[in-house]
This record gives sequence, structure tokens and C-alpha cells, in this order.
Amino acid sequence: MKLLGKMFALVADKFKDKTDKQGLPYILHCIYVMQNCGLKSEAGLCKALGHDLYEDCKDQGIDLDFLVREFNLDIAMGIYTLSHDKDKESYEDYIKKVVNSIDKDLVYIKAADLEHNTQVSRLKDLSKKNLDRLEKYFKAYTYIKSELK
Repeated sequence: MKLLGKMFALVADKFKDKTDKQGLPYILHCIYVMQNCGLKSEAGLCKALGHDLYEDCKDQGIDLDFLVREFNLDIAMGIYTLSHDKDKESYEDYIKKVVNSIDKDLVYIKAADLEHNTQVSRLKDLSKKNLDRLEKYFKAYTYIKSELK
């Protein structure tokens, strides 16, 4: 599990100053996804733990080349596929891309991510913006869960 230790160190470093909407350390979300995705392989656990790296840390030097060099193509492509590029695809198309990926680990990772993101207790308040985001995530979660059956 050498790669998992390396991923844990990277995620801890890159998210060390980031908090979630509750003000809790963001790394706790990454750990939740890893622990609740149901995967056991090192590669699957690495993808789950690092699922937000590419999307949230591009400004810190995290790109596809870096992930391939530091881990491997499978882990790098998994993290890349789990990243939503708002400028290139709608959220619905992004979710369909994950579901239709040849890497089925990603569906379980995204399901765990959305499960955590739909927990109302993680919200700072029930503003319209937060409720709209919650609805979007819940729709995606329901769709993904139906694809896992």
C-alpha cells in the first residue's frame, strides 16, 4: 500500500488549509469517500482519496502529467475522470461520463462522494444556493445508485 500512503500525504498537503462548508478540514471529506466507496484495491482507494485533487488543486501543480508521474496512468485517469470541468461539460454530462466510464471503480467513488455531499448536516445554512446544490447532488446520487443495481 505504498501508493496509498503517498496519496494520503499528497491529499493532506494540498488540502491542509482548505475547509468544507461546515468549517471542518476538507481532508475529512476525502477520507469519508475513501472509507465509504466499498473498494479494497490500492488503486481504488487512491482514486477515492484523491478524487478532488485534479479539480481543486490545478493551481497547486496537480495536472494529469503529475499524477501519472507520481502514481500511475490508472490512478491518474481515474482522478481526471472524476473531475468536473464546468467550462467543458454540464453537470449532467459529467455524471453520465463517470457512470459510462470503463473504470467501474469511479461509479462507487462518485456515489460515496455524492452520499457525503447530500448530508444536510454538512451545510453551514439552508440558503437557496445550498439547497439548490443539495438538490443537484441528490438527483445525481439517485441516478448513480440506480446504475449500481
